[in-house]
Amino acid sequence: MLKHTVFRSLFSRKVYSRLRSGRLLAVVHPARQISNYEDEIEDLKIQQIPEQVIPEPSDSRVHEIMNFFIQGYDCSAVEHYAQYTHNLAKNMDLMIFDSYAMPTKRTLVHTLQTPGLKDNMKPRDFTIKTHERVIQLQELQGTIAPIFLELLQVNLPEGVTLKVEPHTQYHNTQRYIQKEIPKDLL
Repeated sequence: MLKHTVFRSLFSRKVYSRLRSGRLLAVVHPARQISNYEDEIEDLKIQQIPEQVIPEPSDSRVHEIMNFFIQGYDCSAVEHYAQYTHNLAKNMDLMIFDSYAMPTKRTLVHTLQTPGLKDNMKPRDFTIKTHERVIQLQELQGTIAPIFLELLQVNLPEGVTLKVEPHTQYHNTQRYIQKEIPKDLL
């Protein structure tokens, strides 16, 4: 919180006394003009995701950036396994390029209705959430990769899947949630 001496140096005495007494609601600069929002709307129409710079591998026996996708329905199991993967890579002196969480995906599941069931036994619709974490390793050596992958597969918890792919720009665009623009603005 700012001290009263800082307020005195920033405002005139008249404004400062109104501010202390609670009579001043807002201080607006008189030269501020109402801006034209057409430029901002045009910027919203074009949603650009910056391209990620993918460094080249330094050797032919080295994989460039590899994505380790960890997916599952239980958020705590996915998060703990992602932490385990991150710590294992750090302890094996692997270069971690980035690690992040993907947006949660929701899937609506409809169940079929069997004729002759009571009202309380009727089928329901369920929403299943899929959680995903991504760990990117840079310059993964071909001699260490099988050992690292075997340790990950041995310790893979039930209900969690692990998928390994080389990094592309498509993975970078899937990382972000697209903004929805209301139709009345377009």
